[in-house]
Amino acid sequence: MKRTMRGLAVNLSIVLFSVVLASCDAPSASRENEQEEDHEHGGGAAVTVWTENVELFFEYPPMVAGEAGESWAIHLTFLEDFQPVREGKLTLRFVGPDNKDYTVVAETPARDGIFTPAPSLPKGGAYQLAMTLEGPRGKEEIPVGEIRVFGSSADLPHVEDTPAAGISFLKEQQWITPFATALAIERELRRSISANGEIVPVPNAVARVTAPVEGLIRARHNLDAPIPGDRVKAGERIAVLSRVPEENAYAALRAKVERLAREVARAERLSAVEAIPERRLVEARHDLEVSRAALEAVGDVNREGYELTLTAPISGLVTERHLTVGERVRAGERLFSIVDPSTLWLRVQIPAREAAIVSEVSSGSFTVEGSPRLYEGARLVSVGAAIDPERRTLPVILEIRNRDGRLKIGMLVEAQLFLASSTEGVAIPSRAVRKEDALDVVYVQVGGESFERRVVALGSSDGEWTLVASGIRSGEHVVTEGAYQVRLASLNASEIADHGHPH
Repeated sequence: MKRTMRGLAVNLSIVLFSVVLASCDAPSASRENEQEEDHEHGGGAAVTVWTENVELFFEYPPMVAGEAGESWAIHLTFLEDFQPVREGKLTLRFVGPDNKDYTVVAETPARDGIFTPAPSLPKGGAYQLAMTLEGPRGKEEIPVGEIRVFGSSADLPHVEDTPAAGISFLKEQQWITPFATALAIERELRRSISANGEIVPVPNAVARVTAPVEGLIRARHNLDAPIPGDRVKAGERIAVLSRVPEENAYAALRAKVERLAREVARAERLSAVEAIPERRLVEARHDLEVSRAALEAVGDVNREGYELTLTAPISGLVTERHLTVGERVRAGERLFSIVDPSTLWLRVQIPAREAAIVSEVSSGSFTVEGSPRLYEGARLVSVGAAIDPERRTLPVILEIRNRDGRLKIGMLVEAQLFLASSTEGVAIPSRAVRKEDALDVVYVQVGGESFERRVVALGSSDGEWTLVASGIRSGEHVVTEGAYQVRLASLNASEIADHGHPH
C-alpha cells in the first residue's frame, strides 16, 4: 500500500541540503517533490532522491576538474522493506557541459547499503547525473540532477560552518531498527468522530449459573466440570448437586413431592367412598401443586434420583467458576459465569460537542490497546438519550462480530465513528501520529538522515488514514515505524555525534 501511494503521488522526490563534510548532520529544509539547487558546503553537498522503489542518499566532496576524486558515500535503501541494498552494481553516468558522457561503475557495495565510487571529471561546469542500480530485484533508474565541478581549487566557495538543524538519524541506525516511512497524500476520507471506550458483552450473551437449592459438590459427578476458558453448549451438563439433609434441599423437595403424591392418591380413594370430606382432598391436591412448583423452580422436573443436574443456559465460554469438589453450596450462590463472545458491544463515550451530529453515525472502526490492528464493520446499536453532566459525554453502543476471538471483554478501544459525508485534504497513515506532552506529533524525513519533529493539527480519520489540517504538506515523507528511535536521537544528539559515521 505504501508503495502504491508513492506511485500515485509522485515518481521522484529530491531533497538537497547542506552538509558539513566531517559530519553526517544536515539542515532540515525540505523541498517538496522537486529538485532545487544544491545547498553547498565548500562545493560539496548531500543529496536525497526517492523513486518508487528505492531511496538514494549520498554525500559528495567538492569536485575540482582533473583532480583525483574522493570517495562518495552512496546509500541505497529498498522502500519495500527499508533494508539496505546488499547486492548489485551501481553505474553513475555524468553528462558534461560539452554533452559528453562520463561513466563510473561500482561493481558491488563496499558495505551493506553503501557504494563508494570516486568519480573524477575532466572539465569544470555543471554535469547532469543519473544512476542505475542493477541487482537481484531488477533494474532501477535514478535521475539525480545537477552536480557542479569547479575549474580549480581557487574557485571553491568559502562557506561558514553553521550548526546542523533538525534531527540526525543515520542510515546505519535506520537499517538495524524497525523503520518505515510513507508519503503524505491528498485523499478523501469519511468524516468521523473520535471516541474512547470499552468492549463489553452483549446483555443476552451473558449467563450466571447459580445453585437453585443447597447441595454438595461430590467428586464422582463433578470431576469433569468445566473451567474458565472451556467452551460449553446450551443444555450441556456442567455440574451436579447432591442432596443435603436441610428442609429446602433438592432431595427433600423431591421426597416431599413423592409423599404428597401418595397422600393425594389415598385421599382420592377415600373421597370416592365418602370416607373423608371433599375439603381434605382439595387441600391435599393444593399441597402437591405447591411442592411441585417448588421442585420445578430448581429446574429438574420429572427426573429420577436425588441429584440435581445443572446445565449451561447458553453456548459460550466459561469465564468464571466458583465450584470446588467436596464443598457445600447454598441456594443462590454463583457457580459459573458464561459468555458468548462471538458478538460484542463497543460502549464508547462521545464528546458532548459532537452530540448534535451523532445521529449521522452509520458504522465505525477501532483499535484496541496493545495492538495496531484496525477492526472495521462496527454497527451502530444505540445512542444515549442524555449527556453525562460530569464527564460531558454521550454513550454510544456499537456491535462487532468477534470472528477470530481476539477481542476480549474489558479491552479499551480507540474508535472512529463514521458519518455519511466525506472530506478531502492531506492525509497520512494514522500510525505516524504520536502523542507527546498532550500534543499530536509527526516525525518527517526531510533527507536521507535528516528529520523534523512537527506538531500537527488533525482532522477526520478512518482509523487507517488521518487528515492533517496543518503541519504536513502533500508529498512529504512521514515516519510510520521507528518514530520513537528518531525521538531518542533528538534527545541524544551528542551521543549520536560521538557514534560517528562509518563511511
